[in-house]
Amino acid sequence: MKKGLLVALLVMPALLCSEPPKVEIKGSLPITSEGKSPFVRIAKELMPAVVSISAEKTVNVRDPFSEFFGGTPDEFFRQFMPELKKRQTLSGLGSGFIVSEDGYILTNNHVISGASSLTVKMMDEKEYKAKVIGSDPVTDIALLKIDVKGLPYAKLGNSDEIEVGDWVMAIGNPFQLFGTVTVGVVSAKDRRDIGIGYEDGDGPKIQDFIQTDAAINPGNSGGPLVNLKGEVIGINAAIKTSGSMTGSGIVGNIGIGFAVPINMAQKVKSDLVQYKEVKRGWLGIYYEGINSNLAEAYGFKDNTGAGIVVTSVLSGSPAAKAGVKEEDILVEWDGKKVTYKNFATIVLQTPLNKKITIKIFRDKTFQTLFVTVGEKPAEMKGTGEPQKAEKWLDMEVVSVKSPEAEKMNIKASSGVVVASIDEGSIAYEAGIRMGDIITKIGNKEIKNLQDYESAHSTYGKSKAPIVFKLKRGDGKAIVAFTPNQK
Repeated sequence: MKKGLLVALLVMPALLCSEPPKVEIKGSLPITSEGKSPFVRIAKELMPAVVSISAEKTVNVRDPFSEFFGGTPDEFFRQFMPELKKRQTLSGLGSGFIVSEDGYILTNNHVISGASSLTVKMMDEKEYKAKVIGSDPVTDIALLKIDVKGLPYAKLGNSDEIEVGDWVMAIGNPFQLFGTVTVGVVSAKDRRDIGIGYEDGDGPKIQDFIQTDAAINPGNSGGPLVNLKGEVIGINAAIKTSGSMTGSGIVGNIGIGFAVPINMAQKVKSDLVQYKEVKRGWLGIYYEGINSNLAEAYGFKDNTGAGIVVTSVLSGSPAAKAGVKEEDILVEWDGKKVTYKNFATIVLQTPLNKKITIKIFRDKTFQTLFVTVGEKPAEMKGTGEPQKAEKWLDMEVVSVKSPEAEKMNIKASSGVVVASIDEGSIAYEAGIRMGDIITKIGNKEIKNLQDYESAHSTYGKSKAPIVFKLKRGDGKAIVAFTPNQK
């Protein structure tokens, strides 16, 4: 007999005879006094407010002979091949939920994007044509309206109050199975830079996702994520697949789903109703993340990961009016801890003209300043914040509209500029140099820092060569190398 097997046989009787360990359960399981799951009540209350959204899109069909004949005249097709249509209508199915008795409906932007016709189907199978009040690709939220009164509607909760481990329920129409309910927990909060890719683009630029293991599948997009009170705390938007991140209208669930926080959606809804567009807060600074060397140099001692360093303050901006200065370390915004990753999202979601307090660290002491949040001037819209991406491939890149790019005499309207690069790095050895403008990575066009960070998320772990397209002076260059050579 083998020694390992003998040990196992000797140990087993002792295990069988020993008493099982006692586990103390504090609190109560999610069961009602009648022995029912609380989700039974929630499903009954919420289901009438959840709708199916059918979106029809008309697309151009490529001439199958164009690459051989340089384009075949339409007359030829009409005469000899009438069955080949130049345009076709495609339909997709998503979810949404009613948020007012007069027919306002929240859903995802990617559910309705590009649709020529939208039909909303209720639980009682009644159907209505819907119009788009407004949409916001930046957050992947859309607001629809149907002309009906007295509708059941969902109560909206406070997504800032949720905690990891809270029970949640997702309701939607996966695989055209109307009114499907799945249950799980909040797996994580504040998920960013997760590289979502939808059919119509690279997904939302502002990401602050709630992660859940409640099953989310194709067709769930736009449906509600609900807490035990029956309040909507998120809009189901995307799933993690074994291959890549994707909109939840594409590939099946493996237990990792993402929802847009309802607090973010409520601000978008309010702006779309009032202004027909989304108004975003603006402070007017350039900044970079705090690191151990900067913290030591400034005498800043904080182990929580909070803090950004102000590198520039724009004249006449809300920050300038509040007294913010270069080299200030900003640690709190309206009571929320500030980090390099969350700061842009926090500011953009702050209502215009709201007076808030910010905490800064200056001259080795903490100070409180008061800021009235403004709107970015029209001529600056689209420039985005922050102006520098996280270091990747031993190089730093900045926006083509940043002060650093201006100092380098960069004259470009899109792309990102290599501000520094370590000699001996794989990027340097491949041929990338300081001052190069990166315009494409892999199959992703790089127009701004958000595109660059999305490419970083997509290709950062690639063990196959990736193509980088560069603009250098009046010329162009193409290099290829493997980002992950470990």
